[in-house]
Amino acid sequence: MGQQRFSLLLLWVIVVTGTIFITYILLPRAYTSLDQPSVPLAELILSKDMVENSRSLPQEPNQMPKRILAWTSFWHEASTNWEKIFYRQVSRECEESRCELVYDHRLLDSADAVIFHGVDLNRKNKLPSHHNSKQIWIFISLEAPPVVTHDLKVDLKPYNGVFNWSMTYRRDSDIVVPYGRVVPITDVPTDQPTKNYWANKTSTKFAVWMVSHCGTYSRREWFVRDLVNYMPVDVFGRCGNKKCGRNISIKTVGSFDQDECNAVTQEYMFYFAFENSICKDYVTEKFFLALTLDVIPVVFGGGDYEAVAPPNSYINALDFKTTKDLAMFLKLVANNETVYNKYMEWKDHYKVELGHPFSPMVCDLCSKLHDPSSYMPVKVTRSPAEQAGVVTTGQGRDSSGSYPDLYSWFVVGSACRRWWKGPYDYRDIKDNHNAHLAAAHRNDVDT
Repeated sequence: MGQQRFSLLLLWVIVVTGTIFITYILLPRAYTSLDQPSVPLAELILSKDMVENSRSLPQEPNQMPKRILAWTSFWHEASTNWEKIFYRQVSRECEESRCELVYDHRLLDSADAVIFHGVDLNRKNKLPSHHNSKQIWIFISLEAPPVVTHDLKVDLKPYNGVFNWSMTYRRDSDIVVPYGRVVPITDVPTDQPTKNYWANKTSTKFAVWMVSHCGTYSRREWFVRDLVNYMPVDVFGRCGNKKCGRNISIKTVGSFDQDECNAVTQEYMFYFAFENSICKDYVTEKFFLALTLDVIPVVFGGGDYEAVAPPNSYINALDFKTTKDLAMFLKLVANNETVYNKYMEWKDHYKVELGHPFSPMVCDLCSKLHDPSSYMPVKVTRSPAEQAGVVTTGQGRDSSGSYPDLYSWFVVGSACRRWWKGPYDYRDIKDNHNAHLAAAHRNDVDT
């Protein structure tokens, strides 16, 4: 009888120990797997008490991971797209990797940071019922303001004072997520032969444009329509009559064959890296991808290209008074072997790293969450006009630790504009066409 009681007691200890291990250790960490379902298993079976107590387990000193809760979806998909954005983090490629990405709203109180995607801020994605003062709420947008507020009609004005940090492509964001970066090469070979990039080019393949978003706020399509009166341009994608693989978007990451399109692109002399929005700091993968190829990028955007690109590595279309002037200059470059190769000399001294949508550069978020100085109040001096309530600039984060006017910072501060041929040119995209484009953009996030 005594041995039977002992066996039952031992069995009870094993069951209880196993239950505690699965409930408090395995399940709360189940979210970080790259192949998790869109609705985490823990969301289905964890009780509220389990969730609240899961952070109280003993940890090694200073080794507690920072929990990042994705509150909204990312382009209408909860986990799949977020994991693509945070791939470097969840796959432990970041220098600071002590962070976990979760989706269960019941983990709100245990989250160190809560992230909200600007495009998905709508009535369906309601804000949490409360905001812990020690918790960082982060506004994320990799799209320019015209896509968020104009094409998709997201109203940012109700979110004044809601977010503590910003995480965008803007260089004045709290966490900057560039679409790419250029890094100097430290060990340049001294005996490296000079490559003649011009030698393999032909006049029959002059300029190429890969594009699938056909009606844009920047009106880049109107610019090209005017430009083709003076020079040839081959247009690939949904907006042209030529095809090359699949368009680049967050949904096609890992499934498109970029090598095929790169091979086609490199046959041309010039590549049009034209942005859908002419806004402050908005320089997307189109430009950085072009820099990796043996072609001269022609840019059309509002970014500070001198700050993010090697010297003499591109031609800015907006530096020219007319499209005819641009066409004449491109022809001069194309017909001069020495001048053309001058635009390629930087390749021996710099290398290009691609970010979103290939491998988004999000590592700074986890590093910032582990940096105590990041939580210090910001010292801000407002002008008398701003103090009186007159917004003269895009107001950023305030000394209160939040963005008092998100619309002012993100939209007004981005100083977005459109291209017009002249003062008489008031052609615009019709509202019904905008609605069609917005619907297409939701289903296939391309630029």
